Amino acid sequence: MVALNINKKEIYNGLEMGIYTKEYKHSNKYPDPEDPEDNSGEEHTIYVYINDKYDVTGVKAFFGDSPSMEEMEAAATTGEVRIPIVVKEIPPMSVHLGMMTQEEFKVLKICDGMNTIEQVAEIAGKSVDDIEKMMEKLRKKGLVDIIKRA
Repeated sequence: MVALNINKKEIYNGLEMGIYTKEYKHSNKYPDPEDPEDNSGEEHTIYVYINDKYDVTGVKAFFGDSPSMEEMEAAATTGEVRIPIVVKEIPPMSVHLGMMTQEEFKVLKICDGMNTIEQVAEIAGKSVDDIEKMMEKLRKKGLVDIIKRA
């Protein structure tokens, strides 16, 4: 268990477009020297996703800067790992100008290279089918790419 100190205003500002993401890197200062399997002293990263109702919709922890392929494979429900990646940075103003919906913008914020399609769906509170349709639409707009790993 890790205690995170997050400023309420930071969450509020992050929620302006539907979802807040907190990245936190740390290591345990006091790992158990008697336990050869305790690798908590190594730096690891935690991502916390909070929706506009202030519900935590996803938490992931992994060693290093990104999840390993083994962790990604374990999260995929299909035989292949599909990781959506944003290829063109989109400002929040795009929603206000009607270039995309707030829901699409929110989902793009979850496509940070740390999540599979299935994890994006879970964090966004949508079905995998809905996310796949949205990804196809965003891919056609040139905003997202899907990396596939067998």
